[in-house]
Amino acid sequence: MVLHQTDVSKTRLDQTMKRAKALAALRQLCCLGLNREVLIPEVLHALHAFIPSESNVFTGVNEHILPTFVITEYVIPEVMEAVKSEWNRLYVEPYHARVLDWYNHHPMITDLRILDDRFYRSDFYHTVFRPYKHYYRVQAKVCIHGAMVGGISLARSQHQQPFDADEIQQLRRLLPYLEHGLQARGEAVTDYVDSGQTGLVILTRNGSVVYLSDAARNLLFLAAYGTFPVGQGRFSPPVAVPPVLQQLCANLDGIFQGWDAPPPSFTHTNARGRFVFRAYWLQPPTIHTGLDTAGYSPTDDGLIGVLIEHQEPLRLQLYRNLQGWRLSPREQEVGLALAEGLSQTAIATRLNVSVQTVVTYVRRLYAKLEVHNRAELLDKLRTQAPNSIKIAWLLLLESAICGWKFVESVFYL
Repeated sequence: MVLHQTDVSKTRLDQTMKRAKALAALRQLCCLGLNREVLIPEVLHALHAFIPSESNVFTGVNEHILPTFVITEYVIPEVMEAVKSEWNRLYVEPYHARVLDWYNHHPMITDLRILDDRFYRSDFYHTVFRPYKHYYRVQAKVCIHGAMVGGISLARSQHQQPFDADEIQQLRRLLPYLEHGLQARGEAVTDYVDSGQTGLVILTRNGSVVYLSDAARNLLFLAAYGTFPVGQGRFSPPVAVPPVLQQLCANLDGIFQGWDAPPPSFTHTNARGRFVFRAYWLQPPTIHTGLDTAGYSPTDDGLIGVLIEHQEPLRLQLYRNLQGWRLSPREQEVGLALAEGLSQTAIATRLNVSVQTVVTYVRRLYAKLEVHNRAELLDKLRTQAPNSIKIAWLLLLESAICGWKFVESVFYL
């Protein structure tokens, strides 16, 4: 099938419009005033709509341009182990010297062979880059007041096409906004809402882990570290089995034995959000018959599920939900400002437009979202699918059952 010239032109126009909308969304994201640990992961994810890639990463650096922390889209524990404990062996001095020299004259690294013409045969590549599918990679330095504070990298596997000159130029367009976003004061967040990320850990009554979902592993990692430190000792075992899990099991078990134990729940907040841990019986232990119920002796065959729920700043969720509607970038800005409680006069000042123009945008926004006032707008943007948490819990249990069937025979051997 041969495309006519008009079809090609229309396809290019659609791609241009899609990229322009993605850039507008990224600009807004960088102007929300989020702290870096919340902003950067969201930017890494949103970049896929702007420049197609398979895996994005941000690396923070110190005044000597040495890596100090890493933020990835997802966690591969084996890679993180190497990044934390073997970095000095993998990232050898010649690499760093070449990076310094290159960044003195260029804003980006577009070919990993700049580090070493045999880089694709190095331990560094096979241990750190290859698991994350970083074969073709473009890395742009991020500066604040002229000083480099990190590098943002987009990557593709060897089965994809390298990044072209236009894509590299588009990434450059984003950098000033990212640099602006990283200078946010990171004010304390008071309003958190469910992000939809949920993980499940299944433990025995005594706190031994028998099943750990991938989502739970990732959430435990974020709760423990927030950002991942580079080259600072061994990877901490409590990331996989933190003491809080055993404590929640002990609390739940104690309650059912009649003890004065705390509720089996725990909340932890760091720069990546709020993490809520709750323990439930999946399979209560068998009670030995014939014993006094005031001091019964349960067997060890009970199973406890710990549900981990992640909560994020309300401002970020409102921003993200606005992207799901067919709104112009300006309408999205107005919608976010309304949800934040700004008056129409304040919105006009923020956007440098007249109040009447804001009134027009508000009228269009309400019509598209089928609401009539600010309160209805906020409810609309915060609405989740009915019983979403229950559904997530059931799906987790279903996946856990499959995992439990696999380990059940091994566990009881």
